[in-house]
Amino acid sequence: MLLILLFGLVASALAVNIPQPKLTHLSTGDIQLSLDDIPGAEQLDVAYSFGESNHQGKFHQNTDSRWYHRNHEAKYNGKDKIKYRIMVALDGKTIETNGKLTPGETGVAVLPPQKVRRGTVVFRDDFNGAFDPAGWNYEVSMYGGYNWEVQAYVPDARNIFTRNGHLFIKPTLTTDHPNYNDGNLNSATMDLTALYGYCTNADRYGCIREGRNGILPPVMSGKIKSKKTIRFGKVEARCRIPRGDWIWPAIWMLPRDSVYGGWPRSGEIDMMESRGNTVARDGSGHNHGVNEVGHLHWDQMPVIIDSVRRTGDLDGDWSHAMHTYRLDWTIDHIQVFVDNRHIMNIPQSRKVFGSLEDLVDPIFGAVEPKAAPFDKQFYLILNVAIAGTNGFFPDNWTYDQQKPWFSNSPTELQDFWNARFQWLQTWHGDDVAMECDYVEMTQY
Repeated sequence: MLLILLFGLVASALAVNIPQPKLTHLSTGDIQLSLDDIPGAEQLDVAYSFGESNHQGKFHQNTDSRWYHRNHEAKYNGKDKIKYRIMVALDGKTIETNGKLTPGETGVAVLPPQKVRRGTVVFRDDFNGAFDPAGWNYEVSMYGGYNWEVQAYVPDARNIFTRNGHLFIKPTLTTDHPNYNDGNLNSATMDLTALYGYCTNADRYGCIREGRNGILPPVMSGKIKSKKTIRFGKVEARCRIPRGDWIWPAIWMLPRDSVYGGWPRSGEIDMMESRGNTVARDGSGHNHGVNEVGHLHWDQMPVIIDSVRRTGDLDGDWSHAMHTYRLDWTIDHIQVFVDNRHIMNIPQSRKVFGSLEDLVDPIFGAVEPKAAPFDKQFYLILNVAIAGTNGFFPDNWTYDQQKPWFSNSPTELQDFWNARFQWLQTWHGDDVAMECDYVEMTQY
């Protein structure tokens, strides 16, 4: 009886030391719960309710040592009290605490729409301190970019982190994750909702896969999307591209709302993309590896209307240093600069973008018919993809080593993983990461 009483007292004391979470109601409508570090905590789970809505999920520890839980589907009105129960796995025991949160007590931040003056910096991240998810949305999915890239995008500190004022988006082997190893990629289950509390894209088995139906994604990587958007303006990103075979980084933009139809009818702007291979030669002998960065501009139809590529810096390798990629986007043109060198210029005109009848906004009409579909709010994306079956790594090119899969192959993931002892030789430390000093979005 005495031992039971003592255990109860210890558990109660530990429960008291669980800090009250902070509730943030984000401008996107998401709920975010966060709380200070709990020394020795191994896992935090939460169950909460408001109104007639019940939710549950996990907390995930960020590099700032705080624990975060985010719910993209809560549809919280910012007014109701939230009742919660937090369960902490600590020293082999489960400690629980209960409480209530109200907007007035927790500093709920609801950001109203704002009219932005021309020349206003809408968003800037210098990546000082720990990575701050308040300005970004994580992609959490295995959908593969709709061309069966082999990575799973996850909000893991191994894949998205900051160091010395720089952001790193770094691909890692799935077998480095504690749930997976060389022996269970063909038998385990990858349930991203169970692992991270939510999944952002269920298409193409993006949220849950079973290894018995085909190998699980052999690589984990990162993709983040700015919560802020602009409609016409300047975007800058100072970044170093990754180096390593079959690595595919990108800095690009997509529309917040697909008012002209599904991708690509509502537009896409690619500020930078590259291949991490040192050798990727086409039939004419031109190399398209790390010595080159590309700038693509997509029309509303599924064709590339412009592609301009330039060789790298003096040593022919863009992965050795930071470079500044800048987009200048107005009603009259879309231009891309690299280190202030003018690389691409596309005029905004109906001759380029097709007939007006094809591009009528079903809600507002053609607000800026001259620039449509590039007359809407766009957000910024940073990501590092791996491989893919859309031909970005063509089968008939010559590489520094043989390409381990064929485009459109149904066994791409397995073929890629089987060849890991080849391509892993080219993956060295943080060289495989896209490293960024800052990003900035300015509204015109």
